[in-house]
Amino acid sequence: MNSKILPFEMKNIPQILDVVVPLWSPPAGDDEFRRFNVEYIVRNNIFENDMRYELVDFAENESAGEFCSCAFFTKKGGVCKALEWYERESKKFSEELRASSKMSRNYIEYMDEKTQALMNEADIQLTLYVSRKPGAGSRLLNELCARLKNSGYKKLYLWTDIECNWEWYVNHGYELMEEEIYEQFSSDDEDYKTFIFRKAL
Repeated sequence: MNSKILPFEMKNIPQILDVVVPLWSPPAGDDEFRRFNVEYIVRNNIFENDMRYELVDFAENESAGEFCSCAFFTKKGGVCKALEWYERESKKFSEELRASSKMSRNYIEYMDEKTQALMNEADIQLTLYVSRKPGAGSRLLNELCARLKNSGYKKLYLWTDIECNWEWYVNHGYELMEEEIYEQFSSDDEDYKTFIFRKAL
């Protein structure tokens, strides 16, 4: 198997959604809205830069590869244009459902601001990291961290929450910088915990 790290192609967003829609779907709306809302979450983690990557496995003698994982990064103060996509695509949903999507955006912006407040100019933020194949995510992230270090970045920051496999970062040498309860998504039965991690490159 021949693996290559390539620039991420936006046409592969549906393959990311296949992984994360079951994990991140809101309680409101039908399947179409849930997939739309999760796509909005994904796009809110894609910044306008050249630090968007995918790992593709190519079998011998095959030109078409298998999309295995992706990782997106941003420097402090990066620009995201997800709102432009949202304004175009959200018109078919009710105002109530659109309000649900805005809650997702507010949450992401809040956590990005908290994370970037800890960063220096020489640091980088991992904004999204998704694997479709066991081991593929680690292969991609390890190689990209080596590249980032060679480019002069000092520390990698990221945030995550209880809807993701946050223990993975604990088990792979990341330092827990902050843990808090996000009240807007919490219930009487469960606190919605968020985590900010850091790792030296």
